[in-house]
Amino acid sequence: MRMTGLNFESIPPLATPFRFYLTAPIFALIAAALLIDQGSAIWLSRWMPASLAITHLLALGVMGLIMVGSLFQVVPVLCGAPLKIEKWSLLLMHGGLMIGTLALSAAFLGWTTFLTGFALLALSLGYFVIRLVLVLVRQAQGEQTRLPIFLAATALGGGVVIGLLLISNVLWGWLPTFGKSITNLHAGFGVFGWVLLLVMAVSFQVIPMFHVTPTFPAPWRIGLISMTLFGLFSLSMVTLLELDQYYAGVICPMVAVVYALMGIERLSKRKRKLPDAVVTYWLVGWSCLILGCVLIIAMPLIGDQYQAKAEVFVGLIIGLGFILGIIQGMLLKIVPFLITLHLQRLAMQNPAGMMLLPDHYQLISRNQGKYQFRLYLLVLMSIFGALFMPSLTPLLGVCIASNWLVIAYNISKATYVYRQVHKQMLASE
Repeated sequence: MRMTGLNFESIPPLATPFRFYLTAPIFALIAAALLIDQGSAIWLSRWMPASLAITHLLALGVMGLIMVGSLFQVVPVLCGAPLKIEKWSLLLMHGGLMIGTLALSAAFLGWTTFLTGFALLALSLGYFVIRLVLVLVRQAQGEQTRLPIFLAATALGGGVVIGLLLISNVLWGWLPTFGKSITNLHAGFGVFGWVLLLVMAVSFQVIPMFHVTPTFPAPWRIGLISMTLFGLFSLSMVTLLELDQYYAGVICPMVAVVYALMGIERLSKRKRKLPDAVVTYWLVGWSCLILGCVLIIAMPLIGDQYQAKAEVFVGLIIGLGFILGIIQGMLLKIVPFLITLHLQRLAMQNPAGMMLLPDHYQLISRNQGKYQFRLYLLVLMSIFGALFMPSLTPLLGVCIASNWLVIAYNISKATYVYRQVHKQMLASE
């Protein structure tokens, strides 16, 4: 079955991506609880143990799980090559990523050793990256998406290696003394390599397809990806040479601002002008990316007494506003789309089952999407509120928890409807 150049022949079972989607909210709730417990202390520094624990709960436990789960669908559909990690391998990889994330976060808080997190994350993420890269090199097609996804996977591998080196330094003192610069490199590979390149690759396809916009011009696509790579390479070089990171470090944020402005311009020309929560997620998410990156570029202009607070704010507005905002919006499209796609394939074997197919909005209604988006906006408002009144920080945790409880409900409800319709289709044969 092929549509608009996409390949739906080798998609995995629905349970493969959904196991990641259904477990990700757990980590958002744990991070929210820790944020409520720590309160205004998180604004003291991004290097605080609790800040590092919250960061990795969100980066690995929420963003990581959903992005990894989505790649099981994205790679077959956009690149025509199945990512075959199944049965026990899938169970162990998923379990290793979850338990490893919990262990790492607990280690930051001094509750356990870093060794458990080191071993489990090295095995689970390392295995996933290797399998993904091999599929992209050996089987994948469609250079427009294959190359950016390959580069994103490579950046993930680089970020994992740097993270493991940092943990190794804590455990055994193996890492040369680079100070905080190598941590900045680790964050750069994660945010601008893994996340930004993957979001670019997907948006270049789904924005024109789902929202009927003009395509992203090829020179711009190539230029944005090339400049992102140049930025990461430059940052790596100055880090290894122990030079000042500022000028190399602002290349990727500048590229991100250009990409976000171009995305906003593309959506402004969409043919479907009807209200759509997913479109608004993109627009607000890109706006958060612009704000965060402008602050990174302007950081030397911020007084020393405000820099620590500004760094925490940048992490929150890019992480919660841009990355998790785009993820939330895409889940509103992906979850109903995948469920309908799998039910259609079953119905093709039994034409009577076509009458049972649910509409997308029967799986996640417009109202559910609106409530989810409004809670996302409350999260953003609470970030700004806590910035100026740190005593409001526990409210930020409450808003994050509420937001992700609604997301968990939306995905769970859609899964329940799928199972009910699936049973009815089998019974009608």
